[in-house]
Amino acid sequence: MLALGVHNTLEEIMEAQRTAQYHRLAQTRTGRAILNRIGMEIPHTSPREAAALPQDVMRKIRIPPVPRHMHPQNDQERRTARAVALTKSHRNDPHAYYVDVAKYHNVKNAYTAAILRASTGELVSAGSIRCRTPAQAEEYAIALAMHTTDCSMIISDSKTAITNISQNSVYPTTARALTSTAQNGRVATNVTIKWFPAHAGKLDESVGPNRNEEADREAHALTRRGLPSSLPDMREADPAEAKAENANSEEFAITKYGEGLQWYRASRNKYPPPHRDLTGKEATTFRQLQARAIWTPVWAKHVCPKIYHTDTCQRCKKARATQSHILWECSPPAPNTQDIEIPDKIGNKITSTDLETQRAVVQHVLKLLDRQKPETSSRSRGNG
Repeated sequence: MLALGVHNTLEEIMEAQRTAQYHRLAQTRTGRAILNRIGMEIPHTSPREAAALPQDVMRKIRIPPVPRHMHPQNDQERRTARAVALTKSHRNDPHAYYVDVAKYHNVKNAYTAAILRASTGELVSAGSIRCRTPAQAEEYAIALAMHTTDCSMIISDSKTAITNISQNSVYPTTARALTSTAQNGRVATNVTIKWFPAHAGKLDESVGPNRNEEADREAHALTRRGLPSSLPDMREADPAEAKAENANSEEFAITKYGEGLQWYRASRNKYPPPHRDLTGKEATTFRQLQARAIWTPVWAKHVCPKIYHTDTCQRCKKARATQSHILWECSPPAPNTQDIEIPDKIGNKITSTDLETQRAVVQHVLKLLDRQKPETSSRSRGNG
């Protein structure tokens, strides 16, 4: 049943609940105080000493809800769809900017930020910051973009930075930067901050260039001390380094209750769901096959004793009509299938996502099951 990827164990539910509550507490000042009091370390994604933005700044910031179920391993299609939608919406917007950061490899606790115009891909601003976490650097990049004249849309790939700003619980450096920007009158209009899926790759030519990837390349180019940004990315020469950087990214962190449960289910999921074009009966039979729980006379005799008076196979009239007997023992068995629960002919098909493959195996099994129906049930259906 666990291989179906539908249910969670009690231990998984407990772990997901604990993780979600821990990260939820870390997002507020009161919650962080509670964690400190009980001796739990605050996660690196949350500021240890949070600051609040001025109210006149917060009133001009608009942050739509960050979508759920966007894990880079489990929800790649949803992430790509969002990347395409945001790119189409802002590819001609002269007031939209993409922001991203990169870590200096030869300087400890130092990051650089790049601000790109969405319509042209032009690098309009850049800066460096000393900090310990990428989230703090991402907040700084957003603050730097808000300092840009005529900015009304900021697109960032940092969920943590966007969440911190939406909850008005940011790093002190971010608060100082935005306070200075407001005092200088640079935040004259409302600014919307949207989340963009990181590492979405190259998009279709009809959609347009992936400005988020371009901002990422520009930020890494700025860490190379004056080398032109037209040079290839240093990470391309070292795939292991790029893989390690992605693995440590906040994108792979699981902090929500539902995300935790989904990760557990997906990690052991072996069988795909029934195709949506299957009928209800076909879908049920397909799931029963995957769970090794098809409707056999051995089972039906206990559930419907008035209809199934015997559990003897209606075809050979000798053996009990168990699942393995119906599927392959009653007819000459296929080679090398004596020690498995389901023959390869069926076992390979119940792991397929193709409609015709699923339907073929279901129809084959339904024909075998029809032969096991007692004559009394057939007559009762005919009289009905």
